[in-house]
Amino acid sequence: MTSNRSQFSRYSTFTLSVLMGMIFNVGGLFAGRAAVLLNDLYEYIGWVFIIYPLMLTVRGDINGILTGKLGSELHLGSLKPSFRKNTDRFQHLIILIVIISVYDSILVGIVATLVSTFMGIQCNFFAILAISMTTFIIGAMISLTITFTITFWIFRKNGDPDVYVYPIMSSVNDIIVTLAFFSICFLYRPWKTNLHYYLGLPLIGLILGVTTFLIIKHRKSNFIRESVKQALPTLTFTNIIAAGTGSVLTLFRGIIQASPILLVVYPAVLSTVGGQGSVLANTTTTKLHLGNIKPNVKYLKTDEFYIPFAGIMSSGVIISAIVSILGFLMITSDVQADFFFKFLLVLIITNIIAFSLVGILAMTSAFLTYRFRLDPDNHVIPILSSTADLITTTSLVLIFLLII
Repeated sequence: MTSNRSQFSRYSTFTLSVLMGMIFNVGGLFAGRAAVLLNDLYEYIGWVFIIYPLMLTVRGDINGILTGKLGSELHLGSLKPSFRKNTDRFQHLIILIVIISVYDSILVGIVATLVSTFMGIQCNFFAILAISMTTFIIGAMISLTITFTITFWIFRKNGDPDVYVYPIMSSVNDIIVTLAFFSICFLYRPWKTNLHYYLGLPLIGLILGVTTFLIIKHRKSNFIRESVKQALPTLTFTNIIAAGTGSVLTLFRGIIQASPILLVVYPAVLSTVGGQGSVLANTTTTKLHLGNIKPNVKYLKTDEFYIPFAGIMSSGVIISAIVSILGFLMITSDVQADFFFKFLLVLIITNIIAFSLVGILAMTSAFLTYRFRLDPDNHVIPILSSTADLITTTSLVLIFLLII
C-alpha cells in the first residue's frame, strides 16, 4: 500500500510539473489565430500551406537541439546559468544555432520549392528563400535570447530545464515564427513587388557572409564541428519528413478552409505533442549522459519509465481539453454543444495516439543514438519534432474526418 501511495505521489508530482511547463502550449492558440491568415495568403501564394508547417517544424528542430544541449550542459557543469562570465560553450552554442538556422532556412527554401513544383503549384525559389531565411534569422535572434533567459532562471531556481523549457519555447517559437512569417510575406509581397530580389537577396548575401566568417573563425572548436557534423544530416532528413506535413496540410486545405477552428488549434496541438515528446526525450538523454540509466529495453519495464510516461500523457490530455475550449471561445461565441464535444474528443484522441507513437520513437532514438556513441541532443529532438508534426497533423485531420 505504501508503495502504491509512493507511486501515485511521484506520478501526481511529475504530472503537475509537466503541466506547469506545458500550459504555455496554450499560447499556440495566438499563433493559430494569426494562422487563419493562411486562407487569405493562399489567394496570392499557392505554396503557403506547404512552407508554413515546414517552418514551424524546422524551428522546433532547432529549438530542440538548443534546449537539449542547454539542459545537458548545465547538468554536466560545462555551462553556467548566466549571461556574464560564462564558459566558451555559451558562445559556441549561439554560433552553432546560427549556423543551423541558416542551413535550415536554405533547406526549407529548396524543399518547399521542390514539393510545390511536384504538386503543380506555381512558386518562386528566390521569394521562398528570402522569406524563409529572413524569418529564421529574426526568429533565431529573438528565440535565443528568450530561451537562455528562461533556462538560466529555471536552473537557478533548482528547476529541471528538461521538463519546462522546450514546452514553453515551443509555444513561444510558434508565435514568433507565425508573426514573423506573415509580416515578412506582406513586406516582400512577392505576388506584387520584387522586394524579395532588391531587399531579400542583399540580406541573404549578408547573412551568408557572416555565417561563413563564423564558421572559419571557430573551425577549430570541436564542439561546433562535431555538433554540425552530426546535426546537419539529421536536419536534412527531418526537412524531408516535414515536407510530408506540408503536403498533408495542402491536400486537406479544403477541409481546413471550411473549418477555421482546425487552423486556430493547429500550432497548439503540434506544440503539445512535440512538448510531450521532448520532455520524455530530454529527461531520458540527460539520464543517459549522467549514467543514471542504461540504453536497455528493461528500463521500459520499470516505474522510473512508466510513471513519467503516464504523467506526460495525462498532461497532454488536460492541455488538449483546454485548447479545445479556448479555441472555440477565440473563433466563435455561437458554440453548438454537439460539435464542441465531438471536437474535444478529436483533440484528446489525437493527442493519445500521436504521443503514444512519438513516445516509442523518442525512446528508440535516444537508446540507438547513445549506443552508437552519438550525441542524442543532436539527433533525438530534431527527428522527434519533425516526425511528431507529421504524425499529429495526419492524426488530427483523419480523426476529424472520422468523428465530425
